[in-house]
Amino acid sequence: MKLPKIVGISGTNGAGKDELGKLLVELKGYGFHSVSELLREELTRQGKPITRENQGALSKQWRNESGDDGVMFTKAIEKYHAEQGGLEHGGLALVSIRHPAEVDVIHANGGVAVWVDADQRLRYERIRSANRDRHEDDVTFEEFQADEDREMHPPADAPHGALNMAAVKAKADVFVENDFATLEDYRKFLTAEFELNGDA
Repeated sequence: MKLPKIVGISGTNGAGKDELGKLLVELKGYGFHSVSELLREELTRQGKPITRENQGALSKQWRNESGDDGVMFTKAIEKYHAEQGGLEHGGLALVSIRHPAEVDVIHANGGVAVWVDADQRLRYERIRSANRDRHEDDVTFEEFQADEDREMHPPADAPHGALNMAAVKAKADVFVENDFATLEDYRKFLTAEFELNGDA
């Protein structure tokens, strides 16, 4: 299937979300916007440890301050429309959807949400061997599981703006299972699945 001009990409840690975004940039000329990168940059500026817990807290803070759960994605799409004259060239890959309201923003702009997943142990081994130079990757498997459970299933009394990845997954339009043995095999699959080598 061919993807539209606006593509939101979410999924579990280490599943391969960024790789789909990178292919859209390389083969289709899309712009690339990663909320995770923005969060890491801001935590570094504040002198705080870059952990998944701190990223989640900062993301929640930004949503609460704006009163808009989809504010970061709305701003990214508005900026890209202005810069690209309406997305005539390429499109926009929005990576790291963390709240269901962000999926709503993508749908309201004619886009689709892609959920990328893989076996949990395989994902943990990937991030530990990838040398991504991210502090949040330096965790035990048990900590990795606990972080993921907290992000996927927030408590019933969780405050407004809390991460709710299970709700994001429930609103996704397209599902990708990345249990491929190599990055090359995964990239070949994505290229064929989303017809990335053909004309725009």
